Amino acid sequence: MKLLFSKKRMYVGIAFLVIILVLVMIRQVSQRDNTEVVMATVESGSVRQLVSVSGIAEAKQTAELAFPVSGTVLEVLVEEGDTVAVGDVLVTLDARTLYADRQDALAALARAVADRDELLTGPTASAREVTAETLASKQATLITTRDTEGQKVANAYRALLSSNLSAYSNDPTEDATPPIISGTYTCDSEGAYTLTIFNSKSDSGYSYKLSGLETGTYVVSTEQPTPLGTCGLRAQFGGSSIYNNSVWHIDIPNTKSPNYVASRNAYTLAVTQADTAIELAEQAVLLAEADAQNQNAPARSEAITRANAAITQAQARLARIDATIADRTLTAPFGGVVTTLDILPGETVTTAPVVTLLASNEFKVIARIPEIDIGKLAVGQAAEMIFDARTTETIWGDISFISPIATEIDGVAYYEATIQFRTLPNWIRSGLNADIEVIIAEATDALRVPKRFVNKNDTGYEVLVYRDNNLASTSVDIILEGNDGYFAITGITAGDIVVAP
Repeated sequence: MKLLFSKKRMYVGIAFLVIILVLVMIRQVSQRDNTEVVMATVESGSVRQLVSVSGIAEAKQTAELAFPVSGTVLEVLVEEGDTVAVGDVLVTLDARTLYADRQDALAALARAVADRDELLTGPTASAREVTAETLASKQATLITTRDTEGQKVANAYRALLSSNLSAYSNDPTEDATPPIISGTYTCDSEGAYTLTIFNSKSDSGYSYKLSGLETGTYVVSTEQPTPLGTCGLRAQFGGSSIYNNSVWHIDIPNTKSPNYVASRNAYTLAVTQADTAIELAEQAVLLAEADAQNQNAPARSEAITRANAAITQAQARLARIDATIADRTLTAPFGGVVTTLDILPGETVTTAPVVTLLASNEFKVIARIPEIDIGKLAVGQAAEMIFDARTTETIWGDISFISPIATEIDGVAYYEATIQFRTLPNWIRSGLNADIEVIIAEATDALRVPKRFVNKNDTGYEVLVYRDNNLASTSVDIILEGNDGYFAITGITAGDIVVAP
């Protein structure tokens, strides 16, 4: 009876454990069935790698203007908020005493100029006219002499080059009659012509190639002289001679002519006579100039130097007064807006700034880049900017400069990057803060999925694709891993549904 009771207790315990296990399994199955499945649709879009920094808008030109001297304010010609152009007068100081000094300096300058002019005037106007006419006559004679003698030399040289020109052959067996050369050689180059005869369909049966001083192909004429080149010479060949394949030479000048020495001497004489005549005419001009200088009795150089020095001294005094007056006028160094004006008429100013001028149409953004990100940035990269003053609007810009010099802040090196606006908003102001995202890499119009849906395995990357009520693992390639929460991938198609692992 005791043994039967013991077995009964054992069976009850086993049944109790089985019930507990079944309840646990039911709970687990229930929990698994209630687990939320996270899905996403593969879409096309952009994936970016960004560097997020902050920056501040600054005017490209800002100036705090001050007078270089102290004084009393005479006029304030602008107000805060006024737009001015470069060179506009902003504020003036009292300079009435200086203007009086300037009038005195002008009078002193005029007196010095008059004294110098009186010194330089010298003789009467009639005496000056006589000497001037004499000098002009000698100068005209010099011009005429140069023209006349130059023509004589040119004629003699032309005669030298054209005298007794004749054609000859270097072939001792040549028995054809040399062509007759006539005309006047009008070019300036010395040398030789070569005529190479060949058969042709011309009336004479021959033509020739011209080389040497000129080149070309011409027809042999036996009836009358025809042009040989373009320098004024003509050639006529004999009607009864056979010229086939003959070669003829014409020397310019003809040094073998019996008249060559005489022509050369005539040319040399013409050159000598021309030089002499021109030299005499030049000497006559020099004498006329010296006589004019003597007749006009110019002032001594020492007196002229003193007079010029007096003028220079008066000009320097006037320039010094003008510079002092200019120091009492504050002008705009560039166009912009007056942002600060701390002066009133009648007040005494020192050399401290009294006007702040801001270029109203030229702004940039200065961003500080930590050293951990500086290697990712480059000039030309695009930047998205959202200003605290207008959080609903995204402004685009481009990096135009990255400073090579670091600024240490709390032990971290920062580098300033300058961002230029693509389009300048009309509401931009100096000092506005902006959150900036610099795009260092971007895949546009690419297939993208959130990073949580991509799983890395031993061979690469994969995603779970839900298709036809089934889950299938699909391998994908990563094009770009953005830090905007997305992967740009290939291996699946747009519209596929992926499941988070």
